[in-house]
Amino acid sequence: MDIANAIAKRKSVRAYLDQPVAAEDLEKIVEAGRWAPNAGPLQISVIRNAALRQRINDRTLAAMVHSGNKFLQERAALPGYQPLYGAPVLILLSGPADAPFSAVNTALAAENMLLQATCLGLGSCYLVSPTMALKGEKNRDLLLEAGIPEGYVVQCAVIAGHAAAENRFTLGERTPKGAVNYVD
Repeated sequence: MDIANAIAKRKSVRAYLDQPVAAEDLEKIVEAGRWAPNAGPLQISVIRNAALRQRINDRTLAAMVHSGNKFLQERAALPGYQPLYGAPVLILLSGPADAPFSAVNTALAAENMLLQATCLGLGSCYLVSPTMALKGEKNRDLLLEAGIPEGYVVQCAVIAGHAAAENRFTLGERTPKGAVNYVD
């Protein structure tokens, strides 16, 4: 698949089969993230441990409920809603708290991973909601279990797996976003 097709085909998958991702596919996804443009260090933590993923999911859901953000609260109130959507792989992307470009570095790495997952025929989704469950001292236990280095902040996440046929939590069809102008 060429890059134009991968960009057009990529979508946010919000339902996954209970099926592991092949180790060689996961390695390709992670390696794609490592080749992203960057302006400083970043950490990629791959969480396959089901119990840890569930604890992150549960704390993310609780954080959404108590966020004060209407959209997040409405999503969390949907029957059966789970923030990690049952994905068998959660990839946390973090960077130094004091580095000015950590958010950009991790977002670029995440996009490379999403495109690689698409090329491999896997579903994926970019997430920011888990960051709410992975900040502050009360969540230090999750950060330690996930291998997030001291002084690093989780900026975003990618989930990946085999897409389920039903994707009931989708937000609708994709459309191009953003205004464009050319200055000649």
